[in-house]
Amino acid sequence: TLEMDPGVVVKFAPQAALEMSGTLHAAGSDTSRVTLASLSDDSVFGEVYRNAGLPDAAIEEYRQAVDEAQRGKDDRQRGLAELRLLLAIADSQGPQAAAAYVPTVRRRVARVGDPLVTCTLHLFLGCFEWQRGLFDNATEHTRIGRSLLRGNLNHYLFGVAAINAACLAFSMSDLDATEAEARKAMRESAISGHAAMRRAAITNLAHVELARGRFATAERYFTRAARLSPPAGMIQAGITDGLAQLSLARGDSDEAERILAGARAWTPDTAKGSWSYGLWTSLTRARVLLRRHRTDEAIAMLTGALAGARELADPLLVSSLALLLVEAHTRQGRFPEAARALAEVDTSVWSSTIDMLGEFGRVLGLTLWADGATDAGRVWFERGGQALASVGNNTSLANLAETHVVALARELGMTATDTEPSGPRDALPPRPGQVVYRLDTCTPLVAPREDRPAATLDRAAAIIESGAYPAVVGHEVMNALLETGCVSHAALAVTREGRPTEVLSWFGCSWSDAAALIATPPRLIELGAWQDRAYTVALAVPPEAGRLVTLMTIERLVAAARFERRARNDERERVALWPIDAGEPPEDFIFCSSEMTTIVAGARRVAGMSITVLLTGETGTGKEMVARVIHGASARAGRAFVAFNCTAVPKDLADSHLFGHRKGAFTGAVADQPGVIRAAAGGTLFLDEIGDLGLDVQPKLLRFLESGEVQPLGESRPQKVDVRIIASTNRHLDELVAEGLFRADLFYRLNVVPFRLPPLRERREEVPPLAEHFLTRAAREFGKDRLRLSEETMEYLVLYRWPGNVRQLANEMRRLAAMSEAGAVLMPEHLDPAITAGRRTVPVERGPLTPTEVVFRLDQPHAALIEHAERAQIRYALAQCAGNLESAARMLGLSRKGLYLKRQRLGLE
Repeated sequence: TLEMDPGVVVKFAPQAALEMSGTLHAAGSDTSRVTLASLSDDSVFGEVYRNAGLPDAAIEEYRQAVDEAQRGKDDRQRGLAELRLLLAIADSQGPQAAAAYVPTVRRRVARVGDPLVTCTLHLFLGCFEWQRGLFDNATEHTRIGRSLLRGNLNHYLFGVAAINAACLAFSMSDLDATEAEARKAMRESAISGHAAMRRAAITNLAHVELARGRFATAERYFTRAARLSPPAGMIQAGITDGLAQLSLARGDSDEAERILAGARAWTPDTAKGSWSYGLWTSLTRARVLLRRHRTDEAIAMLTGALAGARELADPLLVSSLALLLVEAHTRQGRFPEAARALAEVDTSVWSSTIDMLGEFGRVLGLTLWADGATDAGRVWFERGGQALASVGNNTSLANLAETHVVALARELGMTATDTEPSGPRDALPPRPGQVVYRLDTCTPLVAPREDRPAATLDRAAAIIESGAYPAVVGHEVMNALLETGCVSHAALAVTREGRPTEVLSWFGCSWSDAAALIATPPRLIELGAWQDRAYTVALAVPPEAGRLVTLMTIERLVAAARFERRARNDERERVALWPIDAGEPPEDFIFCSSEMTTIVAGARRVAGMSITVLLTGETGTGKEMVARVIHGASARAGRAFVAFNCTAVPKDLADSHLFGHRKGAFTGAVADQPGVIRAAAGGTLFLDEIGDLGLDVQPKLLRFLESGEVQPLGESRPQKVDVRIIASTNRHLDELVAEGLFRADLFYRLNVVPFRLPPLRERREEVPPLAEHFLTRAAREFGKDRLRLSEETMEYLVLYRWPGNVRQLANEMRRLAAMSEAGAVLMPEHLDPAITAGRRTVPVERGPLTPTEVVFRLDQPHAALIEHAERAQIRYALAQCAGNLESAARMLGLSRKGLYLKRQRLGLE
């Protein structure tokens, strides 16, 4: 570690800078200024400051890196610098603030067209979505980032992807996956030599061992990480908090308090970039105070920290702090205050993660028990314990069990100190006499002592809310079956690939009878899969109608839980920074407009259903691409996708091409022909231009859609064929129906799920990435490297109406690549005259304009006119001020930041 005084100037090489990244810090409260005289990329400064916990200084350095790359016209470096700036903004102001900057960065990255830069963007967005609790989106971004690394040997990005995946797995309580990904990151850091990556991987391993209850191993990992960490900053704060959690888990609250004394506590005056770490550390500080019975101090700390967490808009953090506040009031017997604090907890968060579910169970169990509702408290203790046991989080489980012991002890008249450990613990499981909850061992269920309506409602709500975790749902379902008495015996089982089915719990029979019931279940409730484990409940069919109705109600609750989980994922996807890309899209399918994002999301939602889809839109809008997306996202993805153009064959041969024929069925039928429907058996048939299908063939197609049967010409009996139909047309089928050119019943049968694809002129924001993609592909095909579109050329492309849509754009880029030289910058004069004719700014008969004049066409879109005016004015101001941003901003009446943002939005170099 290099200790520095303020104002010291250090010069070192780029590799040394990377090695020192994360080990350089400022002495005292001042900020050290480090200058890399040998480097032109200020991004290294940003990395140093960001790892030192100085996000505001990092933002300034990244902005300078962006400006430098812009002056050098280096799009790749500018894209990377903007990505780093994006992450620093998230550190400083939170993911919500960074979200506003994401569209600009996405457009920049799309223009760069570099797979490694695109990979970096997805990995960064994965971090953002993880911080916002959108784990599915974060997982998908990480997967996409990894897929872009195929064929690119970049060990640094491989390591970053592994760190992201480890954090995600830990948040989703998958400790095995967390360990595996952290070890991958360690291997990549050993190759790349990146110290910060190794430090993060070791810290992740320490938290895994801490959760498992292996305290000695966790301490070794935390100590190793601390040796690699800077003595100040966010990274060190995280390691310090981990060491304090370790001491607290061992029962040594004195040591935990001593460790936290060396970490800066959160206050409203703390730099906002450090709020997240400081506020999460407040959780550990509050737990230490509660363990030491300093409840008033804990309440004061939690009340202040809650205000900061709400401003940070972190729902998981807010709920965690609020639950500890509920516990603190409960320990003082202030039940009205505890109820008020509990009322502020977002109920949708309680089952967002297994750890949160366990904490809810612990705190609500304690509160209800202390308030006299011991049966309800026992249910919550049991619920939280079962959840934590299902993932092997032994440390949180021991904490919950110890809280339960305290509640039991107080009920028996024992003091709190009688229940505390006599000295520090070095390992788990907890000491003898504590309540232990297990879900990975066989446990028979015992009927409850009483039937309470409130408990029944709570059980039903728990089944629905826990839909994301089948293990927890299984526990709740088994208790619901037992409490309602609707079945005589049942068993909960888990199946893992390559292992025999295991019995987890049962009632009404012996273990051997439960195993036999699972082997041949009379009735089965499928709960779903999680972490490569499939959970089911096997049960006997009740002989009475009343009990059967109750059982069916529980089954409906399970179905509602699974539906609610899907609906919640869909809702989270709608607020994502970038929509989830489920599956590999076709190569030419690039979309970023809100209209296409909505269409693709809807198409993927119906992909898993055997339902007919009708795609409408102008020629060349990408209807076949959407059809391939639906096929790829369905269970038929591994089977054939057959596209048939209804206008490609004569109308009198359409019948035999679709349904097939036998040899000799008509003149010229010299061999058996299966037809495209049977050729697509088990897969998807895409009927393009369905509006041009002849009236004589339409009844036969309708028959197939209704019955799933085809009868080839010459065959005596129909044949059953399983095919998914997706149809498309560029015509208005309702108008054809009115004119008698298309059967109404066939139209209604096809129009089950319609999607209208907007023309390219209605989604102009997709023109730049599409143009860059098609140009890059054509340049690679023709062997012409480094072709680039100028900014003015791109303006013409964006404002053209594209009557041929995406297909026309692709052909234009192919023509440009074929006619240009390698390394050329393509100017407007290279474009087809039809494209440039629609955007002539100055009439031919007018004389030359003065430098302060510009002419606009009034028949162009209003937004385009305003953008062109802003672009011209900013260029003029920069030219007048010789590129001086401060002077240009004053000339325009803008702040420097306002000018910077406008240039970013307009893409001005």
